[in-house]
Amino acid sequence: MEVFLIFPKSKQAQQELEQELAKFQSEQALKSIQKLPCSTEQKLELVDAAVKHLKAQQ
Repeated sequence: MEVFLIFPKSKQAQQELEQELAKFQSEQALKSIQKLPCSTEQKLELVDAAVKHLKAQQ
């Protein structure tokens, strides 16, 4: 299998790619959380903890 990657050259195109990637990653995380066998309250606590952790890393 051959894979070709074309990276954007302009700053605007790079930012658009970053935004689309972030959107994709957040959608995948949400799907994973929704599949968890726990209550909605526990899922919300998990999301809150993840957001708190990410903010602490910045």
